[in-house]
Amino acid sequence: MKLPWPLALTLALALPAQEVPIEVNPNRPTFATPAATTQPGVAELEWGLQRSTFRDAGTSFSAPTLLKLGLVKDLELRLGAPILLRLVPVEGPSASGMGDFALGAQWCYLHDGLFGLDQALQWAHTFPTAPSAQGLGNGAPIDTLTLIFSKDSGPWHVDVNLLESWIGRTGNSGGGRISQAAGTVSVTRNLSEQWSITGEVYGLQATPANGPIVSNLWAVAYKVSKRLVLDAGVDVGLSQGAARYTVFTGLTVGLGRFRKP
Repeated sequence: MKLPWPLALTLALALPAQEVPIEVNPNRPTFATPAATTQPGVAELEWGLQRSTFRDAGTSFSAPTLLKLGLVKDLELRLGAPILLRLVPVEGPSASGMGDFALGAQWCYLHDGLFGLDQALQWAHTFPTAPSAQGLGNGAPIDTLTLIFSKDSGPWHVDVNLLESWIGRTGNSGGGRISQAAGTVSVTRNLSEQWSITGEVYGLQATPANGPIVSNLWAVAYKVSKRLVLDAGVDVGLSQGAARYTVFTGLTVGLGRFRKP
């Protein structure tokens, strides 16, 4: 039976709206970032553990952490830092502490554009909060602008990122800033409702302090629920400037809502 419109409107206003379930949008564990952003009003945490072995046999251990806040549709605020960073060089003392803090934002400005691509812009500013004398931070600010392209096609998901960073130099390096270009291609294949596998190749331009970095990464992810995704994998360096290999594991979890949708 169809209700009269005044009664239907009264019931619609009186009944609570059905809340959209929280579904995370993992950025980890890859170097690339998808164009999609966190749901509006949702706080989402990405956290992991990773251990790298370098070409000279030195090692590092870190706990990369990223908090994403969905401000409005297609716009998120990003706060990140390695909350634990430990460097163990072959020669000299080891160092432990928190890495540099980064603040950023991402805007997905186009959905299903040319060739069905979603497109987004991301800006991030890294503050020199970590002690650079111990090698835990850059010692000067870094600004990074990223252009993001993403596409879904059946069980496949592809992300392409083009990055440009402006890296501050400390006084001993002459001051000023140097620019560094980077790029990445990431392909994910959904194997089932829960399991997926990702392969990625990424590269960073050489700087006066480091040689060019080219590496490839392989990871598997398990979707425990819409709100929790686990991942693990390995990153194998392809150039002398890259780490020999890195093993990692982590999670993406929806913490909850700070604002009703």
